[in-house]
Amino acid sequence: MKFLVTRYLKDEDSPDSSTDVTEAGADAFADLLRIPADQLADVYPLKEEQAERFRELTGIALDLGKYEYFLETEAD
Repeated sequence: MKFLVTRYLKDEDSPDSSTDVTEAGADAFADLLRIPADQLADVYPLKEEQAERFRELTGIALDLGKYEYFLETEAD
């Protein structure tokens, strides 16, 4: 499974960027989202309470004042 973080400017419909964050792993994202790893199969909005842990996992700081971020799953 592949994981992407997709960024949108607030109130925009088209993504500004998309970054592969698969390296962090399904178990880490399952823990972040508080769902079982085998159920990761959707698009998940990232919220303020997840921002610091997401940065620790990926090295990507979320600017939630300017952007909306979504963790997306893709089949390999």
